[in-house]
Amino acid sequence: MTTRFGTLDGVVYGPPDAAVVCVLLHGIGLGPWFWEPWIPAFTAAGVRTIALRMPGHGPGDADIGLTDTVTAVEAALDAIGGAPVLVGHSMAGLVAQILASRRALGAVALVCPLAAGQVRVFPPRRALPGGLALARPFFAGAPLRLGWSLYRALGLELLEEATARDIHARIVPWPNRLCRDLVFARPVVDPALVNVPVLVALGGRDALVPWRQARVLGDLYEAVTWRYDDLGHMPPWEPGGDRLGRDLAAWVAAPSRPKVLESEGYGPAEGVGHTTRRQRRGEEMKRRSAYGQKGSARGT
Repeated sequence: MTTRFGTLDGVVYGPPDAAVVCVLLHGIGLGPWFWEPWIPAFTAAGVRTIALRMPGHGPGDADIGLTDTVTAVEAALDAIGGAPVLVGHSMAGLVAQILASRRALGAVALVCPLAAGQVRVFPPRRALPGGLALARPFFAGAPLRLGWSLYRALGLELLEEATARDIHARIVPWPNRLCRDLVFARPVVDPALVNVPVLVALGGRDALVPWRQARVLGDLYEAVTWRYDDLGHMPPWEPGGDRLGRDLAAWVAAPSRPKVLESEGYGPAEGVGHTTRRQRRGEEMKRRSAYGQKGSARGT
């Protein structure tokens, strides 16, 4: 059922009297349909989900930047009410981080997320040939229309071709102002202002958000961090992605902080990093931790 929340449309699933409400935010160029394969897992976990259509991604929507995107989503959260769990994919993972530092939420889950401004982000090498073709519309202020070959190489490479082509046909042009903000003006998010449980879920085969980058983000927020070695950037639609969907739904239903703050393993209850980081602050923490983006004790 589609409902209006502020200026945004949202597709609502699950029991209306659920104890937990989860708001799903799709990545750039996608839509509420992105979450469809995982909705049964959320419903089975007793979670009511609202998959919002991000601003700038509907028919006839105006070009929109990051600040306006965050404002529109925040107004939708006001209309929804309460303190829902917020789940953001890719670009919307950055939106979720910003909102988590501004308002009361139940928890935040970041799926293959774009990192906050203090984490270094490098474009994947395989994107450079196709990306050069987008330079002219990018600087001209036009929406970016990514072709099949570029999407296939970066986000759809793990999908069967028929599924990949169906998804590519549903992708909308990327809002230009939003793209420019993501390239030139990713904001720094103060982790001290994020006071709820945080989950970072990443794919070991993600070509857009390398797992090491997402691991740094998990370290920044002292998050539960999961890595699925066989998944990429579009996990709801990828073979084996249902595992992450079930794990995510269970976590959303009962959000938790890492049981072990610093461990070398990846798993639903482990967290990630190195020993006793809570005892290290300031420059010493930055020098030795993944957040400082130096090589770890194991050289990874």
